Amino acid sequence: MSANFTPLISATLAFVLGHFFLSAGPVRAGLIGILSRNGFLAVYSLYSIATFVWMNIAYTKAPFEDLWGDPHWARWASVLIMPLAAILLAAGVSTANPGAVGMDKLMAEGREPRGIQKVTRHPMMWAIAIWAALHLAANGDQASVIFFGGLLVLCLGGMVHIEARKRAEGGAAWERFAAGSSVVPFAALLAGRTRVTLSEIGWGRLAAGMVLYVVLLFGHRVVIDVPILAQLAG
Repeated sequence: MSANFTPLISATLAFVLGHFFLSAGPVRAGLIGILSRNGFLAVYSLYSIATFVWMNIAYTKAPFEDLWGDPHWARWASVLIMPLAAILLAAGVSTANPGAVGMDKLMAEGREPRGIQKVTRHPMMWAIAIWAALHLAANGDQASVIFFGGLLVLCLGGMVHIEARKRAEGGAAWERFAAGSSVVPFAALLAGRTRVTLSEIGWGRLAAGMVLYVVLLFGHRVVIDVPILAQLAG
């Protein structure tokens, strides 16, 4: 692999592995003991932002080496599937999730899955994973494989990591919460373990997700000069 990809690889490894390291049980507990919970969350957030900015800068400066081109089907997949990712993100951000970092109090209160959490208890992680996977497929170059592949690994591996940690730490409260939801989107609904309506998810959240989708769809041309709709006919 060309040495020109070294900055991007380094930034991606720092971003991905740093998340797993800081959230590992002994490391997390040790840092909370030193910094307090809020101090740990501040350090975790600052590290995430700094390494993600580094990733983006390295990605924009990385050379272009084509691997599989720009498949037409991937453009259509992005347009058709991204609404789901946008809704998962908008609803996930605005719904307090006991499984999220710093939400142990909700778990202690015995909070049951609500709204989008009945679709999946990791809506934001899945939103980013879907976005990364679609962009990985549509941008068949080496730098995109590293950048979007790293984000995809973090999201999928992160869900496995969160599940294991919450299962070990959350006890009966986590088991009760997990019983009414699923990791894989819609799995609990299809299995009949829970039920959800669009109104329970929230019409405002659904609308916010669609607004976000429209912004992302037309924002591509403004931000990175990629007219997605025009490319569909190509």
